[in-house]
Amino acid sequence: SDLRIVLIGKNGSENSRVGNTILHTKAFDSDVPSSYLQQHSERISGAVEGRHITVINTHLLQPNLSYYQIKDGVRECVSLSAPGPHVIALILQYNDFRENDSKTVKYVLNRFSKQAMKHTIVLTTDEQTLRYIFTRNNTIQNLIKECGGGHLQFDTRNPGWRSEMFRRTEKILKEEHEEFLICNIYEDGGSRFRALLRGDNKEKEDSDLKESTTTLRDGGVLYYFLDFIFCKVKQSDAAQLLEFMLEY
Repeated sequence: SDLRIVLIGKNGSENSRVGNTILHTKAFDSDVPSSYLQQHSERISGAVEGRHITVINTHLLQPNLSYYQIKDGVRECVSLSAPGPHVIALILQYNDFRENDSKTVKYVLNRFSKQAMKHTIVLTTDEQTLRYIFTRNNTIQNLIKECGGGHLQFDTRNPGWRSEMFRRTEKILKEEHEEFLICNIYEDGGSRFRALLRGDNKEKEDSDLKESTTTLRDGGVLYYFLDFIFCKVKQSDAAQLLEFMLEY
């Protein structure tokens, strides 16, 4: 009966509007300064349709965010949605979404997990007809095809989309045989590399690394590695670290 929903979108006020509608109350302030939105995610819970719903409103598609800001933002979101989100609502506007935005979306989602796209529902909020959307904005159409939850049209006058989002979330979890999205990049990424450096469980870790390497083009290993280098290493032997880098 519990659902943890992560909101990701370019427009902070639209994110808040969607979050308020999901929770059926004015939980998020749509007038929060953009400078605040670029630094913090916010979590608010409430009872909706007999469920305990937690909404995490993020800033991860705000323009001009650096690599470090995105990394820290995803880390914060993973913490707020612990032990993991059930679904990610990708909030888009047809008249403000281009190919570069699609690349940013995939980059951000990949920071959560290589499985994040399967746990994502595209939620559009502006009032364009579906025919116009699919003939004029192929970028959104292609993105929808890659998301496991498909597309929903946000409508404050007809909240039926909210129940449908809950239903699709349950369908995703059933199809993926998961209780929630496992955000392994931040939960076990560092420990993998520490174990490799120490030589612990070498056979198992070598197998894990080989499997992960197949996702290099999606950024999986690269993100593990960068997170380990910049965030996880506290006291490491420089020579051993250099040897590791040269080997891999």
